[in-house]
Amino acid sequence: MNASLPPGQWQTYDIVFRAPRFNPAGNKLSNARFERVLHNGKVVQENVEAPKPTVSASWNDEKPLGPLMLQGDHGPVAYRNLRYRSTPRASP
Repeated sequence: MNASLPPGQWQTYDIVFRAPRFNPAGNKLSNARFERVLHNGKVVQENVEAPKPTVSASWNDEKPLGPLMLQGDHGPVAYRNLRYRSTPRASP
């Protein structure tokens, strides 16, 4: 499904992302996961595992916590009204 609005119009994304989980020794227990991604109010991904960082990631190693980084390609990208909320960590 293409949930995009026409070029030049603001798009909205609501993303629930779960970072990878590690044990105290630093061994990965579970991959990162996009629990839900809404694009302009329509579900476009749900329970999609991310086994490693994206190809264009600044770092190749994974961490349980880290900075939020946004990436755009194929032309100019502008962001506005960003809201970020961290939720309590559950066990793996």
